[in-house]
Amino acid sequence: MLAKLFSYADNTKLDLEKELIGGLVNFIAIAYIIIVNPMILNANGEGFPISPAITATIIVIIIATMLASFVIKLPFVLAPGMGINAIVSYTFILHDKLDVPTILGVILFSSILLFIFSLTKIRELIIHAIPECLQIALGAGIGVFLFLIGVRNAKIIVSNHDTIVSIGHFDYLMVLSLLGFILATVLFIKQKKCALLLPIILITIVYMIINPKAIPHQLVKYPDFSLFMHINVFSALKLSLIPAILSLFIVNFFDATSTIIGLLGQLDASFSKDKKHYLKRSLVIDSVGGILSGFFGTAPPVIFIESSAAIQSGAVTGLASMVTALLCIPFLFFSPLIAMVPSVATSPILMLVGILMLGNLRRLKLVNFEDMVAVMVTIIMMPLCFSITDGAILGIVTYTLLKLALGKFRELSPIIIIIAVIGYIWLRNA
Repeated sequence: MLAKLFSYADNTKLDLEKELIGGLVNFIAIAYIIIVNPMILNANGEGFPISPAITATIIVIIIATMLASFVIKLPFVLAPGMGINAIVSYTFILHDKLDVPTILGVILFSSILLFIFSLTKIRELIIHAIPECLQIALGAGIGVFLFLIGVRNAKIIVSNHDTIVSIGHFDYLMVLSLLGFILATVLFIKQKKCALLLPIILITIVYMIINPKAIPHQLVKYPDFSLFMHINVFSALKLSLIPAILSLFIVNFFDATSTIIGLLGQLDASFSKDKKHYLKRSLVIDSVGGILSGFFGTAPPVIFIESSAAIQSGAVTGLASMVTALLCIPFLFFSPLIAMVPSVATSPILMLVGILMLGNLRRLKLVNFEDMVAVMVTIIMMPLCFSITDGAILGIVTYTLLKLALGKFRELSPIIIIIAVIGYIWLRNA
């Protein structure tokens, strides 16, 4: 009965032990996001308040992952995506100066757009409209941006009036961050499931020993739902915010598409042959999770590539996802414990995740020089503009103009030209 409930394939043999272990392993692999996501969204105190952001993060993980267990029926976990939360925090909040209710409206509309496109053939048109080199560049650029945020939060680099940036003051906080980065990297190389979680815990413990006053008096409290329905739909209905909605949609769309294809490749052939079936359902759940995020108050979720941990453990059904979702529930009551984690403990994870996102550059197959120029503009301008949206738009506009100037009209689709025009208008009014 469980096999029928959590799997589409009639011949799936459900190994209960492997599914339970897979769910546990998945939880360990993604637990760091419960800590890191609220810290990123807080944007140094200018963005989402931490306590309700923790509650919203966990609620969205639980609901979206449970939906995945019954709809996608594969061992996939959904959680606010690294990169997408960076767009929300460092582009929408710090760069564009949008308030939280408006940002939640942007998240809602981008997710509705993803939902509509997921149910139609338009998703295939978009996949073919944006060239693969730019899709890869988007992910790599976000990776460089995350690394920059990590080293900045750890004060490994600081602002310098004469040289723009320089190395920070060498103190125990920088040492802790560097040790955390080395530990996380070593654990990742050794393929330990706790590679991103254990360094956060250990560095936090050391930090609390050095700074005992930072330990909260209360470690357990009821969930804070103050961000629930904090959304302002009408303030997000502005022409000036169309590029923001589109940028979030495009990044989410291609992140979900590439992730699901990569995860399906780790399953046996019986799953891979139904790629379109699983891709459609995954994008639908992804978009529904984003809609929920707009109402609960967090960044939209994505299918985490860390879901491969369960697959490698032998899990093949949605039962593993259900186990992961259930394991998240107790953490709703530990927000003070999560909130006490210092930036020196989370910064190393941002640095490592950023480097991991750069790994996609190995997929690049650049034949034309103009493609390489557009790719490099996208990757380099994201951190230099301190805006993922601006970097992505500059890359797309550069690609479009170069193709037009070279007379390579057939390599351009109407969709990318429209995006380039909207992007140009956005840059002029920024």
